[in-house]
This record gives sequence, C-alpha cells and structure tokens, in this order.
Amino acid sequence: MQVHHDYKQIRFRKPVVTMGVFDGVHLGHRMLLRRVTEEAAKRGTDAVAVTFDPHPRIVLTGDPSHLRFLTDIEERIDLLRETGIDHLVIIPFTPELSRMTACEFVEAVLFRHLGVSHLITGFDHHFGNRHKGNINTVTECSARLGFSVSREEAFMIAGEPVSSTGIRRVLERGEVKEAAVMLGYEYSVRGRVVSGKRIGRNIGFPTANISPHFRYKLIPASGVYAVEVLVENDPQWHIAMLNIGLRPTISDSDGQSTIEAHLIDFGSDLYGKNVTVRFHERLRDEMKFGNIDALVAQLQIDREMTLRLMRP
Repeated sequence: MQVHHDYKQIRFRKPVVTMGVFDGVHLGHRMLLRRVTEEAAKRGTDAVAVTFDPHPRIVLTGDPSHLRFLTDIEERIDLLRETGIDHLVIIPFTPELSRMTACEFVEAVLFRHLGVSHLITGFDHHFGNRHKGNINTVTECSARLGFSVSREEAFMIAGEPVSSTGIRRVLERGEVKEAAVMLGYEYSVRGRVVSGKRIGRNIGFPTANISPHFRYKLIPASGVYAVEVLVENDPQWHIAMLNIGLRPTISDSDGQSTIEAHLIDFGSDLYGKNVTVRFHERLRDEMKFGNIDALVAQLQIDREMTLRLMRP
C-alpha cells in the first residue's frame, strides 16, 4: 500500500475510491475496503482509500480534551495495510476543509484530483459542511460529473451494525473481548515506559508505567487485565497483567490514573522503551485492600489466572 500525503500531486487510473476516518479499521471498515479492492480488480484499476488527519472532531470541537479514539494515524496506516488497498490518501483536516459542501469536496478532491470512476460509501457515511452530505448527495454529484456510486450495507453482529462508536462504548466498560469481536483483532495501546514510584518492585511485582503516545487514545475502563506486551527491538510478545486506575491501596496515590504492566518472566529494564499492549481479557475491577499483604495475595491470584488464560 502506498501512502500519499499530498492529494494534489497524484493521479490514478480511474480508481475505485472510498473515504472515511476509519477509526479502529474494524470489521465493518474491512468489509467496505474489501468491496473496493474487489471492484478495482474487476475494473483493472486502483483501489484507493481516502482518510483524514487529525480526526475531524478534534478540529471541530471547541475543547477536544475530552475526546477519545481507537487509533491514531500511524495505527490506522498499519491496520489499513492489512486490507489490500493499493493507495491510502491522507488529507489534512482543517477548518477550511470543513466549510466545503459535500459536492464541492467530491468535485474538487475525488473527481478533479483523484479521478474517481466509482465511489463506494459506507452504510451511514455523512460528510461535508455540517455533515449534510450522504448517499443521495453523492449520487446527485456523480450524475453531473460522470462517475458511479454504490453503498455498502452495514456489517452486523448479533443484529447490530458494527461501528467505531459502539466499539468505544464497550471499551469504556472494559469489555475488551467484546471489542475484539467487532474489531477483528485485540485492542492495543502504544506508549512509552516512564518513571514511576517503584512501589510494585518493592512488593515483588515490578511494573512498567506506560504513557500513551496518542493523547486522545481511548483507554479501557479501570481494572486488571490479562495482556501481552511487545517491547521495541524485541520480536516476542510477553505475557503480562496490567492495572488501569488509581491504585487505591497505595496510600501515596496522587489521584492520577495510571497504566501499569507487570511482565511475567521478564527481567530487563524497560524504562524509556516504547511498548505495545494488546488486551485479551478483563480479570476484575480495581479494588482497595486492607493492607499490602492482602494486595500481594490478590496479585498472585491475578498472575496465576493470567498464565492460565494466556499460555497454550
């Protein structure tokens, strides 16, 4: 897959195009992108996906600090490489772009610059100024400009359409297994190991304190999880248990939520390393224990449960 950051400098061979933010690149997105690649192969042309960075809501929201998303642009690129798309066009989302009507965008970008011959939209895709653009708008534009349009139906699980919004909701409840069913892969968080208070080391459970790379990354609900951790320059995934929350048993907790991973059977120093955490299962809620000994006893149970779940 070739990645393009300047749509004004590229020309395709009457491509089949789809567009969207593709947050999470979930099973619904993958079905849509598969249709694009199939249609492009049938026509003997390029399969092109158009996306935006930053996420439009970051630009359009007055205070975006509360926003959370499944993937940053680098994660989206990595996931989109798996779909078979030939070209990914990344368009900077700006206030000026947001003021374009749907038809203005279609004509100026998809038609004049990319040369679209067939556009495939998602089942609920809206775009353009005030999100007024939809399948009817695009169909009217395409008739005037001379390209065809089709709409892909929703990808359904248990009678509900898979969506980025729905996946965000289940992750906010800590339901990482349910999220994986809709994503088609285990949810992950990328970050850097930063200095912590080394309390875990003193009680026999040294932890890596992880600071996410993406400031808007959605972190699952507080609790204890069975995870795998990939450390930079190490090809092996390591079994770990991970706590998200306030560490209520520790008296000097400063009220800031942390992400701390205890890598089982891993002895090297992780400080300053980039890591990827892959979530497999939520073990329990975060709990406050009466003393450190009770906390250590529960951590031993958590470790045994993690090993039973994760080892073949």
